[in-house]
Amino acid sequence: MDNPETEIKKWLEGRVSAGRYRHSVGVMEAATELSELYGVDPAPLRQAALLHDCAREFSARELVARAEEWGLPVRDVDRQSPVLLHGKLAVVIAERDLGLTDPAMVSAVRWHTAGHPRMSLSDKLFYLADVLEPTSPLPWVPELRVVAHENVDRAVLMAIEINTDHLDRTGRIVDPDTYALKELLTG
Repeated sequence: MDNPETEIKKWLEGRVSAGRYRHSVGVMEAATELSELYGVDPAPLRQAALLHDCAREFSARELVARAEEWGLPVRDVDRQSPVLLHGKLAVVIAERDLGLTDPAMVSAVRWHTAGHPRMSLSDKLFYLADVLEPTSPLPWVPELRVVAHENVDRAVLMAIEINTDHLDRTGRIVDPDTYALKELLTG
């Protein structure tokens, strides 16, 4: 690819809704800001931002069917909440459709949905960027943005607590990887 970002944007624009595209570009902005703040190479996170939700608009049935077809592990929790699979599917799509395999990009996309206890600093920054992107309407984002500029782990923990509280209140399932990451961060 001569200009990977431009080519990925063109590819993405034809595959997701306008709102999802705007979100992805916003995540790219937030990921760039955070990576520069923490001295992490922004290039793989910028690509991750454009790719991370390319499977997010698949139906629940399609998420599970494609994961099985492509040989990805499908856990019980994934069957109960198939949206948890969209990051893992996006990794496969990025490689199949675009030939993209950068390890930092792959890891960020794979873990952005629920987190994981083996997340790198780059992965954590991307996890936060997904929430902190400029178009987010969530009322607690400005406070989280301040925390993210001070302490990445504290910000990730705050995002996890807000998210798990919301999922619990609405009767939805929480990925066990999220709890494992939370436990690691609370040490």
